[in-house]
Amino acid sequence: MSLNKYYRLIKIYYSGIFPEATLEISDSLSSMIKALKQPQILRLWFGQAFSSIGDEIYRVGLIWLAVGLMGPDTGYLAAGQTASLMLLSFIGGKWADRWNPRRTMMCVDFIRALIVLTPVIVSFFMPTPLALLWVMAFTLAGLSAFFDPATQGLIPILAGSAELMQSTNGLMSTTIRMARMIGPAIVGLLSAFIPMIHFFTIDAVTFCVSAYCVYSLKKYIPPMDYSKMPKSNFKTAVLSGFHLARSVPGMDYVFFSKAVTAGCWNLVIAIGFPLLVHEMSGNDARYFGLVMASYGVGNFIGALYFGNMERKRLWGLYFYGLLFLGTGFILIGLAPNVEWIILASAFAGFFGPMNDLAFIDMLQKKFKVQDLTKMFRLRLASESSMTLIFTLISPWLIRTTSVRTSILIGGGIWLLCAFVGLMMHKSFHKSYQTSQELHS
Repeated sequence: MSLNKYYRLIKIYYSGIFPEATLEISDSLSSMIKALKQPQILRLWFGQAFSSIGDEIYRVGLIWLAVGLMGPDTGYLAAGQTASLMLLSFIGGKWADRWNPRRTMMCVDFIRALIVLTPVIVSFFMPTPLALLWVMAFTLAGLSAFFDPATQGLIPILAGSAELMQSTNGLMSTTIRMARMIGPAIVGLLSAFIPMIHFFTIDAVTFCVSAYCVYSLKKYIPPMDYSKMPKSNFKTAVLSGFHLARSVPGMDYVFFSKAVTAGCWNLVIAIGFPLLVHEMSGNDARYFGLVMASYGVGNFIGALYFGNMERKRLWGLYFYGLLFLGTGFILIGLAPNVEWIILASAFAGFFGPMNDLAFIDMLQKKFKVQDLTKMFRLRLASESSMTLIFTLISPWLIRTTSVRTSILIGGGIWLLCAFVGLMMHKSFHKSYQTSQELHS
């Protein structure tokens, strides 16, 4: 079946679900279909789609194995991954800008495939050591700091125009959210038939597919000398981001709330979810896969809905997004059974894109184009820092209280940030209007 026929079927399907947003979704899907008609974009997307699904399978498998070996101490594993990513994001972004992006992506894919296969090979001779899982997790997290900037540097080269680049970015973003839905579902369906360790094998295969797809892009990329690219000072960039955020009234609180809620999100999703399902299901990985898939389905539908609606009142949209997602976490913490968790996860996932899109819109409308990279680096630094703090305290918090209480605390912090923001909404909205007039 051709892409156009797929597009017509998708268009009919969504017109029945979101009739008021059919035109926006249709236009968005149409632009994505046009991007996929470009052979270089199709090859990149195909590889990244496989790799993204593999990443989600690996993530679920790693968390489940770690929960069985470490229990509440799983938070330390997540903290180590965050620290590795935070540290190497600055170095990785700097170096990736001076390397050929296609070669960087290929090398990282092959290295990641070898690393993720290591515990699989070891498992044939002995039980997989916990230390090996730690090394694998930290290394793979750090390598993402090289792969992701290289991908972002390759997209403009392949797109060639601003319109196609925007469509490609939207396509990649939707693919990642779709992977969050498909990956855990695969784990839930296959966990009864294959050992959990072999989900790492599946991930290694997806890395090889991605590497081949990137290799096939050679003829579409003009030769460039990346070694002559100017060096950048990340410390100065981060400090300048703080200064820019403080120059717009209310934006400092938005960044603070975004960072704090990011840390709580990791506490609830990455640590609380598997522990709670582990307790309630009797160590049944299928239920964990279903819970994560439910969150992914809600997240994907929410991205389609909020991504294609007209977003005007960004301050209110952002804080209400925090409010609804925090409410979803509270419902999960109060869940009497796994079925309730699955439904509450879908609810929370649906409202996830609401605050994310509003935040991105605010950055793009409040700051000049040349300052956006500084602001996104500030976001990375602040969110990674708070995520690291929350993951470090999570083992102590869970032992001191309980898994349920920790999830409720995380949801409560989301609600607190939302209520404070909504109480300040009028002053924030006035500041936004004034700032928008100044920038225009």
